[in-house]
This record gives sequence, structure tokens and C-alpha cells, in this order.
Amino acid sequence: MIKFFLFIFLFIFSCGKKEVIFDIDSFINQGKKVNLIKRENLNNSEKNLIKSLKTYNYALYNNWSEENQNSKNYLKPVKIIIENKRDQLSRKIVKFIIHENKIITIDRKSNITIYSLDFKKINSKKLYKSKIYKNYNGNFSIIAHKNNLYISDNFGIISSVNIKNLNLNWSKNFGVPFKSNLKIHQNNLFVINSNSKIFSININNGNLSWSFETSSQILKDQNSYQIAVYNNKLFFTNDSFEIYCLDLIKKNIIWSLIFKNENFENAPLISRSSPIIIDEDGSLYISSNNGNTYSIDANNGFVNWSAPIYSINRFVISKNYLFNVFDNYFLIINKKNGEILVNKKISQKEKNKKFLFKDIVVSQKKIYLFDINGYVISINKSNLINSYQVNRHYKKFLDLILVNNNLYINTGNTIYKY
Repeated sequence: MIKFFLFIFLFIFSCGKKEVIFDIDSFINQGKKVNLIKRENLNNSEKNLIKSLKTYNYALYNNWSEENQNSKNYLKPVKIIIENKRDQLSRKIVKFIIHENKIITIDRKSNITIYSLDFKKINSKKLYKSKIYKNYNGNFSIIAHKNNLYISDNFGIISSVNIKNLNLNWSKNFGVPFKSNLKIHQNNLFVINSNSKIFSININNGNLSWSFETSSQILKDQNSYQIAVYNNKLFFTNDSFEIYCLDLIKKNIIWSLIFKNENFENAPLISRSSPIIIDEDGSLYISSNNGNTYSIDANNGFVNWSAPIYSINRFVISKNYLFNVFDNYFLIINKKNGEILVNKKISQKEKNKKFLFKDIVVSQKKIYLFDINGYVISINKSNLINSYQVNRHYKKFLDLILVNNNLYINTGNTIYKY
């Protein structure tokens, strides 16, 4: 009898209640979605917290014996005006340095040529005379130390050449293309190959002192591999979004870090980073295409701060600021806390064209931005936001050197002196 009344109750309740039909799309889309991205990258977001700028302690460089000037890749503001061109040298050049008042150049066919600072030819010689290299273009990195020039290339060869007579001291073939810049410390040459393996080479005979292999990816880029040396420590990046610090005395790893991308939806496939910059106080600055710029304690690997903005170009560093460029943006970061003070978009008057900046020079009154297509943008430091000029000086831009308050620009076909 009880079961019967229970059945009647459930029947009456179900008949009196309307049937609910769910819309599956509405059900899926309802409510607030959870966003797992921690913070937004600010590369393309303009920011103007300061309108004028003062810099002090201008550097004077007497030598530029390696890529990025010195072992710490340290570049300060300089006293220079680049409006007036003084001289030029028309010649195809892939890399050049200035060592002891000599301009040392190399082209893609391994021709080494030495000039005075006024572009008078001193000597020249071809490094690779064998026919096997005739149909191949070399991609070289060079560094000068005392009386010798050291050269690595994409053929996996490292060579030493006497600067005075350009005679070959030694040459070693390691079989795998070398990709990084070169550093020298206490008679050892450091270089990274395309497998993320770093080598220590004796500069006197070319023999291998030691090597250290790190993880490597299938996809890689020339900017994956960066090297710096500071206080008997070797710092380098690889193509797996990692940075290492090695003790050059004890020959062990002091610390290592992985550049993690907080925006997993836009994580890059290929690791790229800016040159490693080490300040005089031991602070290391680096930017990675994972989306962040970092300040790291070079001694222990502690991350002082990270900022959600990046560039793979070289930083200029002053007492209080970091300066860099990204695409068509110019940026200033507070060196102490990572606050982005300026991220200024520089517009191109021509439609459907935008600048692609590769380098920056900070001078007394102006900041100069160098575009790969040869445009030079000068920003007045007294009016960072609204005052800039656009001039086209070259057909293209590769790199620059600052020596004795003179600026040397390499376009690949010509070196200009200002």
C-alpha cells in the first residue's frame, strides 16, 4: 500500500513539472572562462611614463676586438653625433672588428682584409683556398686577442691567424657548424656549435681543453646561442630556452635556468635571446623570445625581476636604465625593478611599411635607432614622446662599432665612418 501511494506521488509531481531541455552550446559557453595565462606580453603596448631623459658616465671605447665590444657584452651611452659622414669603404664584408687601430674584416668567401682607421688597406689574404669552399658562403664569427685573429664558421672549423702577416697559426675541424659569438678567457676560446655543445679551445694550438653538451632541439636559430664571461664565470644560452653559468676555475655548473613561457598558447618553437649583458655590479640582463626580460644575479642565478617584454637585440645599459628596440618599438626599462618606462611605437610615413630595428646607440642629446633597411631614427632625449626624425642613410644595416667617438656602420657592401 505504501509503495502504491509513493508511485502516485511521483507520477503527479512529474506530470506537474515542465520538462527541461538543455542546449548543449549554451551549456558549454555559459559562465566566465578560466584564463590560465598569468600576464599579458607588453611588446606591442605603448607606454610613456617619462617624457625626458638624462644619462651620465659616457664611455669611450678604444677597441672593439669582438662582437658586442667586450667579454661582458657591456655597452654604455657614448658621446657621439652621427649626422656628419667622414669617410666610407666600399667592399662586401660580413663581419668586422677594430683591434689596436686596425679594422679587421672578413667576407663570405673567407677573404681577410686589414685597413687603417682611415680605410687604407694594410694587408689581405684568403683563409680557405681549397676549391671545396668555392661554391659555399661562410658565416663567420671573429675575435682578436693580442697579435692573433680567431675565426669560427658554419663549416665547423676554428682557425687562428697572425694579424701582422695573416699567416695561419693553426686550424681545427670539429665537424659541426659553430653558431655563437666568440669569447676568450685565460688562453681559452669559447664557442657553441649547432648541437648546443660548448667548447673550450686552447688558443695557442687549437686543441680541445674541454667541452660541455646541453640539451638541443631540432629547430634552432643563430640567436639561440649567446656567450659572456665575467669574474671567472662563463655564461651561455642554448636552443632549448636555457641559460648556464659555469665556474671556469672548478670546471663545474654553478647554476642554470629555463626561460619558461607563461603564455603557453603563444610559446615559441625556436629559442632566441638577446646578447647576455653583465653589469659592473654582477647583475646579468637578458631577454628571450619566451616573452620576458630578466635581471639575474650572475653569482647565484637568483632572478631579481622579470618584465613581460622582450627583444633579441643588444641592450644599452646606463646607471638606471636598459635601452633596446623591438620591431618598430623603442623601449626603456628601469634597471632596478624592471618597470617598463617607455615603449614607444615609431611610425613610418609610407603606407604598408614599418621599421624593423636592429640596434640602438644612446648619445648625449639623442638616441639613435637603426633599422635593417638603412633608416636611422634620432630621438631627442629632452622629448622622448613626440620628437624624432627619420632619415635613410643606407640601403641596409648589419652592425655597428663605436671607437674613439667615431661610429662605423657596416651595410654588407659599405662601411661608413661618422
